[in-house]
Amino acid sequence: MNELDHDKLLESIARLTEKRNRLSLEICLTQTMFDLLEIEGIALYRFDGEQANLLVRIDRESCWILDGEIDDMEAAVPVIHDTGLRACSHGREMVIESVAEGRRYTFPIPRQDQLIGFLRLVSTRDLRDDRRLIEGFLQIYWNYLKLIEDNERDKLTGLLNRKTFDDKLMDILQASRRAALARANAAARGEQKPASERRESDDGQYYWLAVLDIDHFKRINDTYGHLYGDEVLILMANLLRRSFRRSDHLFRYGGEEFVVVFRTRALEDAEIVLERCRQNIEHYPFPQVGQVTASIGYTQILNSEMTTVVIARADKSLYYAKGNGRNQSQCYETLIAEGTMAKSEGRFGDVELF
Repeated sequence: MNELDHDKLLESIARLTEKRNRLSLEICLTQTMFDLLEIEGIALYRFDGEQANLLVRIDRESCWILDGEIDDMEAAVPVIHDTGLRACSHGREMVIESVAEGRRYTFPIPRQDQLIGFLRLVSTRDLRDDRRLIEGFLQIYWNYLKLIEDNERDKLTGLLNRKTFDDKLMDILQASRRAALARANAAARGEQKPASERRESDDGQYYWLAVLDIDHFKRINDTYGHLYGDEVLILMANLLRRSFRRSDHLFRYGGEEFVVVFRTRALEDAEIVLERCRQNIEHYPFPQVGQVTASIGYTQILNSEMTTVVIARADKSLYYAKGNGRNQSQCYETLIAEGTMAKSEGRFGDVELF
């Protein structure tokens, strides 16, 4: 490696270590290796049980980045149906295959005893001499990924934390606005996108935000102590994981309050999902404490709104649920339509719940 290559390598490592969120780290990793190795294509996958989920793909003509607003079935690859991924997952070693573009190299991304992903490169030249360089970048990637995940997650429950919630909600709103603008522009030009490129909201799916609060949590802490209170929070987080899909976003907002951001096609579906969650909590036998219940307030996320407006609506419906018997889920839009509650004008946190 000559002096220029050393300079490029150091600059690349410096760029990687600047990243503070997962997506920017993954984009930087793939773009950096694509440029340094001068290859035909590169793709980064997250290993998720029986399938590999595509995160970033770059070739000489395009760059594809995972977008939660796009329903792309090609982004999920069953490992058992892909010879390279299957062999790599079993042997935990680099796998080389011949393809039309040259050779395809699949690298495992391990974290201690677990396989967390794959890196796949396509090149017309032999990359075996660059193996140590590639594996070194992967080591840097997962080291920084762990730091980012530790920063994004609540230490007690393992759910995403308050800061991550603020960032994620902003990302969803911005992506929804871009999608709405793109659809409006396409409609004005009389264009129709392929099904694989249409946004979720085109076929009736919408984001919902639900705020969940454990009923009488202070009483639990006062009666059984904070150790059992912490156990209730941990078990509550586990119940939320079981009640929602892996693609839904679960947050510990603070104290005994949790937030869920999820998608459904209709209000009735959102009601079913949240009622099932509430019942899962109500019927779960919490050790020592016994029955624990939760109140839920939720609202639809619209692309034209500020984050504070969305949260204030969910907060107000939660306040209604807490003030009218607890252990129930209440939808802001339904309460407004029924005339039960006036429209929210405030910001999140204006109402003291406890």
